Amino acid sequence: MEINKMLLERAKSLHDKPRAQHFARAVWLITEAYSRKLDEAKRIDFDSMIGDAVRLVETGRYQSPYSLILVDEFQDISDPRANLIKALKHQKPFTKVFAVGDDWQSIYRFAGSDITIFTQFEANFGACWQGRLEQTYRCNQLLADTAAGFVQRNPEQIKKTVRSTRAAIPRSIRVIPVSVEWRKPSFPKACFQLLDRLNTFLEGIAGQWRREAGQKLKVLVLWRYNLLDPFHGRHPEFSAIEVTGLSFHRSKGLEADYTILLDVSEGDYGVPSRIEDDELLNLVIPRPETFAYAEERRLFYVALTRASRGAFILCNRRKPSRYIRELCEIAGNEVRFETIDGKELDQCPSCLVGELVERQGRNDTTFYGCNQFPECRHTQQTAPALAKSA
Repeated sequence: MEINKMLLERAKSLHDKPRAQHFARAVWLITEAYSRKLDEAKRIDFDSMIGDAVRLVETGRYQSPYSLILVDEFQDISDPRANLIKALKHQKPFTKVFAVGDDWQSIYRFAGSDITIFTQFEANFGACWQGRLEQTYRCNQLLADTAAGFVQRNPEQIKKTVRSTRAAIPRSIRVIPVSVEWRKPSFPKACFQLLDRLNTFLEGIAGQWRREAGQKLKVLVLWRYNLLDPFHGRHPEFSAIEVTGLSFHRSKGLEADYTILLDVSEGDYGVPSRIEDDELLNLVIPRPETFAYAEERRLFYVALTRASRGAFILCNRRKPSRYIRELCEIAGNEVRFETIDGKELDQCPSCLVGELVERQGRNDTTFYGCNQFPECRHTQQTAPALAKSA
């Protein structure tokens, strides 16, 4: 009953109170039914196990023999698990906690992770020494620099400089705008076209990278939500590339030669995902950070840094993600805009994410304007290619 009161009390602080109260009651009913099922089956779940462990340590029924506690993936720590670590640390004098993690890759708030336990480590666990591991073996230096600049636009992220063992590959970030038609599977089709193109290209230069017969380069196709999965669990076969498809979340810890990021566009289910910041979630998981879409930014950082050779970003031609604009602001001309078959596009110099297209003016005159109109009203009289050479 205390949980029900707590949820209803929290609901009062949200903007849409009636909606929040309905949600709180629904959560309470589901929680009650779930608890009854556990009792009937004489089982406990993981959260209950952690809670029981904390009580055993705090009451002294369990005496810890450990003076050193090592915690990996500390950026994913939740409040109950942090309480267990604190209980073990405080029970035995001079116990040390050694935690390893990367706050740039904290992406599990939906599972209870609270990044402030990591970023405010000293407040939670006492005086500490902090070291930084700043070398990466995964992505090339251009991707590393761009992604680092992107994720650190949130001032709450811990600052560091990332050095890669792989030299920068010029223009290894490529944006491919896709014409999205109503109720047609635009991104799966574009994905297969790009895979065919990449396979043909790599097969043509196999002498530069193939060291043994049958060797293939790895390609990760990544998406924000599984409804965008173009493969439906069956990965295609190619002669020069080995293709795996996963969600952004499941790609954490993996690496490939190339990545293809699908539907990096604005929208409820886009990148950043708008539904992830629904205030109702504040009733049941840690409150969001003050920086807008903070965890979505880290999630995109994870997806972007899986590649060693290059990343292809597919977006809705009419609704490119705000994150693409940020990458252009950070990396400038190192971000290349191109068609699905590799032809370079004329990027709008004003909004950075639009394409300059020919338009008809008055008296049969011709000018060039951004296809993001009316959001971007940039125009110019000269052809884009001539403007570039000038």
